[in-house]
Amino acid sequence: MKKLVLSCLVLAMALILVPQSQSATAYCISLTNFCDQISLTSNDVGGIQGVLLAGAWDWECLGDFTTTTIAGTPPAGRTYLATRPVYSGTNYAFAYTTMFSLKKSGSGFDLYGVGSDSILAFQLDQGWSYSSGPCRQRRSNLPRALR
Repeated sequence: MKKLVLSCLVLAMALILVPQSQSATAYCISLTNFCDQISLTSNDVGGIQGVLLAGAWDWECLGDFTTTTIAGTPPAGRTYLATRPVYSGTNYAFAYTTMFSLKKSGSGFDLYGVGSDSILAFQLDQGWSYSSGPCRQRRSNLPRALR
């Protein structure tokens, strides 16, 4: 009986003290004709969603992956990402909530802005690509997707 209790105690301590493996996988989305990059992780959140994409959009091309958070659905033919961009170093939000609709890698994305009574198409059928890991290099030689 003592061995069973001791074994259960050791197992319980191991579960509490040993770090759990992270299921998050990091990606970098680069908009082909623009300097913007989106840093994402794929997270197993359970519930009816299952997997959620979360990260940040460097929409001002300053290397800022903390100010404008973004979230969306994982690829199932098309990925959707939405956010309300915030100007770096301020609390001022961009005038529209934005939504990306991305087809399979390299085959196109649309970028929409949603206001209280309007929907605008900022970019239509533009190219994009992704790489594993975090975004590493700034691409300031290209224009921004939102101007």
